[in-house]
Amino acid sequence: MSTTADNPTNNDFPGRGKRKPQINLPLELIFLDTENPRLAKQRDAIEELDILRTLYEEYDLEELAMSMSANGYFDEEPIIVVPRTFPADFVYDETKSPDEIQEELRSLIDQGLIDFVVVEGNRRIGTCKLLTDEARRTALEINNSFFETPANPAIIDDLKTIPAIVYGNRDRVSPYLGVRHISGLLKWDAFAKAAYIAQNIENGVTAGQLTYAQSIAKLRALIPDRTDAIRKQYLCYRVIAEAEIKLGFDTSEIKDRFSLLTLAINSPSIRSYAGIPSYKEANFDEDIIPPDHTNKLRHVLTWIYGHGDTDPILTDSRLITSRLAPVLASTIATEYLLANNNLNDAYERSDGDKEYILKKLANAAREVRFAAQDDYVNRFKSDQLFLDAIEVVTGLIAELNAKANA
Repeated sequence: MSTTADNPTNNDFPGRGKRKPQINLPLELIFLDTENPRLAKQRDAIEELDILRTLYEEYDLEELAMSMSANGYFDEEPIIVVPRTFPADFVYDETKSPDEIQEELRSLIDQGLIDFVVVEGNRRIGTCKLLTDEARRTALEINNSFFETPANPAIIDDLKTIPAIVYGNRDRVSPYLGVRHISGLLKWDAFAKAAYIAQNIENGVTAGQLTYAQSIAKLRALIPDRTDAIRKQYLCYRVIAEAEIKLGFDTSEIKDRFSLLTLAINSPSIRSYAGIPSYKEANFDEDIIPPDHTNKLRHVLTWIYGHGDTDPILTDSRLITSRLAPVLASTIATEYLLANNNLNDAYERSDGDKEYILKKLANAAREVRFAAQDDYVNRFKSDQLFLDAIEVVTGLIAELNAKANA
């Protein structure tokens, strides 16, 4: 199957240079996007009020609100939308001129037959909806000092009409979003990037048009990123998805700190323990985690993120590579960690029992040598507590010698 990525002479490429139709849309005809990668952590947010709550709580709309309340909506920043509901006989025909498409859209709008979903500009539209609708602010218990209705009625009217560039479908706008948010200046957070990558890869496969390899290659051609980076991100996304399905694992914390999972999966010993293949070896046509490793995946995720009433054992991301990875490379240390849930003590055993006991003896010798300094001995040699402590240490050494020479 030939794709744009395979055929450099194909004239149907996303940034072809043909102007897209731009039209002023009534705010009430613009719906927020449940498929937006930025909102991917709240996939169950299917109601617009849920999306507004997420945008308000997590994406700092206050600064936008202050600007819009004072200035209205800047027409220089059109949003990007795709048709959401429309008549069955409507066809977005890209062979027509933008002016012709605009007239068709205006006619459908006037007849109340079409509305749109915003695929670029959810924060701006969310802010406009909150500024112009006190009922929404009340429902979300938003302090009016941040989102008070603008005092100037002309600004309210301005915020209810939004300049929008209209694409025919998500596939056509997807390359632009990738360049803008994956490698451009307005980058999404780590999980949003992975969700965008997953959407694009899986859409091509689900439609029955591409294999996973072809879909990954196509995505690489659309955004300036390396194939291995795309595969790594998609591998991590699949691990999360399987943790949700197979383990019933609450992945909200993982999505918030997605980079920790990426760091863990880069470690061969952690991958081996959890049964995760390398990104080069991953077969995305099959489940990533083998059935006999699902509980081990649960261990790894719990150690890193915690789960339910169980706290994580990692207090610093650097411990993933400096402590957890060496522990999981050692059978003895891993067994100790599973039994005692103590990462530091498990790490002490990561070189094996012999190295562990030698470290302990070396530490003991260092401590005795410190206590044997002339200054301390001369100051405390008449102190009974000091003498008792020496007797305990001497007795332990004698006991150790007796066992070693028996």
